[in-house]
Amino acid sequence: MTVPVLDRLDLDPVVGQALEFRRAMFEWCLREARRAAEQDAVEHALQWNVLAARLGCMDCAILASAELESNVLGFASRLPVPESRRMPGRPRRWLHVFSEAGPSAGHSAMAWRWMSLDPEPNSHSLVLLSQRTEVAERLIELVARRNGEVIQMDPDAPILARAEHLRTYAWEKADIVILHVHPWEVVPTLAFGIPGGPPVLLLNHSAHLFGVGSTIADLMINTRRSAQEDEWSSVYRGMGDRLVLLPLVLPAPAWRVRTPELRNKARRQLDVPLDAPVLVTVGNSYKYTPLPGRDFLQVARTITSCRPNAYVLAAGVFEDARWREARESTGGRIRAYGTQLDVTPFHAVADVYLEGFPMGSATALLEAAHHGLPCVLAPRNCPPPFGTDGAIYDEMGVDQPADIEEYVARALAFLDDQSLRQRTGQHFADAVEKHHAGDAWLAKLESLKCSIPAQHEIYRLDQPPPIPWPLVAFWSAVTVRNRADPLGIVYRSAARLGLKPRFDSSMRKAIRIANPIRTLHPIQRWLIACTDRVAAVVPAKRSGWLYTLYDWLAAVLREDGK
Repeated sequence: MTVPVLDRLDLDPVVGQALEFRRAMFEWCLREARRAAEQDAVEHALQWNVLAARLGCMDCAILASAELESNVLGFASRLPVPESRRMPGRPRRWLHVFSEAGPSAGHSAMAWRWMSLDPEPNSHSLVLLSQRTEVAERLIELVARRNGEVIQMDPDAPILARAEHLRTYAWEKADIVILHVHPWEVVPTLAFGIPGGPPVLLLNHSAHLFGVGSTIADLMINTRRSAQEDEWSSVYRGMGDRLVLLPLVLPAPAWRVRTPELRNKARRQLDVPLDAPVLVTVGNSYKYTPLPGRDFLQVARTITSCRPNAYVLAAGVFEDARWREARESTGGRIRAYGTQLDVTPFHAVADVYLEGFPMGSATALLEAAHHGLPCVLAPRNCPPPFGTDGAIYDEMGVDQPADIEEYVARALAFLDDQSLRQRTGQHFADAVEKHHAGDAWLAKLESLKCSIPAQHEIYRLDQPPPIPWPLVAFWSAVTVRNRADPLGIVYRSAARLGLKPRFDSSMRKAIRIANPIRTLHPIQRWLIACTDRVAAVVPAKRSGWLYTLYDWLAAVLREDGK
């Protein structure tokens, strides 16, 4: 694997110190999990493992932890073993497991389309492990049409209880299980932590993040034809050859949304002149966090300066002070629209799609390309998996711009040449259709079905190596600039869960070393330190009031301290 040079982000001392502090916290959580397990406090041990996994997702130094997986698997034998009632042959009963099902976007949308497009008379059911919002009526109707049912568990129920419920339901009513869960979710690993029962497939929808489940996944589903994604899954997640491809599925025919009538309607809806050139980008706000040499908003300013009638519209980005100043200084030609449940109007108004950076969105880029929009990929100093790659772009001969200047030049070339826009947009749409829609996608689904093993097994996980340091530093640089103080988050979460966190000498040393780079408000730091000192002399059984008091004061002060 070629490791890119990333403008010396890997030499940024703040990035390095922040990563070391998070790693120290990760290891502290695992020590607390072991301590709870030794006291047979099973639920507390599982909660500490969840907190460790959430910390793991704040950086990508490692993508899997053999110790964490072993911790969770150690409790799997405590659950009852139900009678397996799998049905041989086809049709099959598919069980889709989510932590929570969000709006119809991302991997949630993939599951909905998967259920809708499956050409066989298979049933498709849904289990929601920690859903706190109302389940969309259209989803309930879709599952009912596929002769399935929606099981919504109590998100406040103990982890052990939810795992037992999931195991029993899967063994009795499913032939295949697909996990679409959060990467830090431990319930499936606990539920499927013994051999037997239906085979388990794990959807790799957060390819750059730490995740739980390598020991219980009979197959990992990668959603892009990417050599790097395969390598990361095989080597850094410890999956070996237990990989299968099922591309993100897109609704077809997407290009119809860009008719002149819909284009004009969408422009009126978004208050954009009918004749103005429009560039659109879609992604979460954190993906646009400026890094040295990678400032998307500055690039948007450059483009609108070069083309004074052009608009740059950002769906999914919340307007902070920088975006507000850009909007005001350009007379409203740079806009951030916040979360959008439906980005169809943005595709309809657009002439060009810009992949955001420093963190691109592969799904958003595919959807824009499928709508026939010419796309500009993130520049090369935003390397995959943070910028988009994959065989689809290799086949098209489309690569990442060499630098910011080439990124701007490609965008301007598309704006200036309608014929180029049309040819390139159609090229993108045809390529996406070839892999991500219609008969081509159904063929990939059939191939996946033929790859599924007959029975579920448990797999050994030796600790995988860390990913290359420059790529670790890239993700850490983004999270350092975006996330609240991790200790404030984890300590308060532990207090709320009744875990009664106590620092050991190693953790106290890590806190002292990290003080210069921490973002937590000084009063918050003092509050945590005082709580820990008092907890050290108060018997654990009588310390509940202390953490309740801490939680109340933390709420008053705000846990992020910003």
